[in-house]
Amino acid sequence: MYRLEYMKRAIKVISSGDGKLYYGWLVLAVCFFLVMIAFGVRSSMGVFVTPIENEMNWTRSEITRVISLGILVGAFSFLVTGYLHDRYGGRFVIGGALLMLGVSVMLVSMLNSMISFILLWGFLMSFASSGVSFVTIHALLSRWFFRRRGMVISISAAGGSIGPVLLAPFSAYLIETFDWRTAFVVLGAMIFFIAAPLALTFLRNNPGGMIPRSELEGHSEDEDKSSTKSVEDVSGLLFTSKWKQALSTSPFWQLSAAYLVCGITTNIISVHFVPFAEDQGVPKMTAATIFGIMMGLNSVGVLSAGFLSNYFKQKNILGTTYALRGMAYVLLLVVGGVEGMWAFALVAGISWIATASVTSSMTADIYGLENIGTLNGMTNMAHQIGGALSVLMAGELNQLTGSYTLPFSIAALTLIFASIAAFSVNERKYSYRYNPVSSVFKSLETNPAR
Repeated sequence: MYRLEYMKRAIKVISSGDGKLYYGWLVLAVCFFLVMIAFGVRSSMGVFVTPIENEMNWTRSEITRVISLGILVGAFSFLVTGYLHDRYGGRFVIGGALLMLGVSVMLVSMLNSMISFILLWGFLMSFASSGVSFVTIHALLSRWFFRRRGMVISISAAGGSIGPVLLAPFSAYLIETFDWRTAFVVLGAMIFFIAAPLALTFLRNNPGGMIPRSELEGHSEDEDKSSTKSVEDVSGLLFTSKWKQALSTSPFWQLSAAYLVCGITTNIISVHFVPFAEDQGVPKMTAATIFGIMMGLNSVGVLSAGFLSNYFKQKNILGTTYALRGMAYVLLLVVGGVEGMWAFALVAGISWIATASVTSSMTADIYGLENIGTLNGMTNMAHQIGGALSVLMAGELNQLTGSYTLPFSIAALTLIFASIAAFSVNERKYSYRYNPVSSVFKSLETNPAR
């Protein structure tokens, strides 16, 4: 009897109210896969640093300068792809970006000079990556889910955790079995021939009139439909009709400042963790495995954050997550060696991508959907600017000191600031969850392209 009742409730969760599967769940499944592939490829770059360094006779600082340039180009590209999402919809932007990303990754296998590395990695690949990022993925999902938005965005972000678990060791295997050029061809082909067709075939820009009443209106599945609120009741104090309106409000800057630190503390590890381990005599496969497991543990953290967001203030989840990441850096530096790397992976794993999902969900809850792509683009731009600076800083300081101790220590200190900024967001005052006012979501009806 209990199992039957449980199954009935599960059907209600995934159905559109008439017993049919809500198409939004298929959109979520595809987005999860796209994030897994795209983030898996990008997060595996650390595995390629030393092979490129050895074959091309480039210094590590030269390589990291190009990588940091690519992160910076991606930062400003977020503004473009976020605006294009709001203007033309996620299917066009995400699908087109995947095609471009697949081609650019395959072309990286043909590197023969620093100029080609700058053009391909620093510009083309970085711009393409911005089109299949949390900016567009989370903006698209925010239009399909409302009451479960935090949980759904967290599920999609979990793909960014699982991707590196699979593709970092897989990339290392391809490099050791064949070479780094072949590895880039294989990874690019996966994006071009698998991920891009899936996006163009199954993604839809918005649900139109198909949104389940239980999902849109935020009531319990056990409540009678007559007791639900109208769509017009679901709004917030700071919902914007123009993206510039957000710039005069404190939550935007608090979230952006914290996300700047997120970029500093994640990108530095994505690029420099494997070289850092190799400098200490740890084999590439072992280092890639530790990194992959850390990214895999992200799925636990990001899903936990999504679940907890249904019961607690998201700002508290966000602030706590940044604090945990700071503890992870302390373990990496204080414990040291392989033991310190494993300790870092275990603690940092539960905090890595959770910040992205919570930041995106809070942005949608506070500012609405009218300009969600552009606003996500701006917060993610701050993230990538921080990442570009940290990758460059780590490469230069490693060149000067022969160690990663100083750059990793600086990154750890910035997390104190991020945690304070997150805790200081007045979510109860500004989020529509706690302070509903009037009108909303009319853009879904008046702007069909979205």
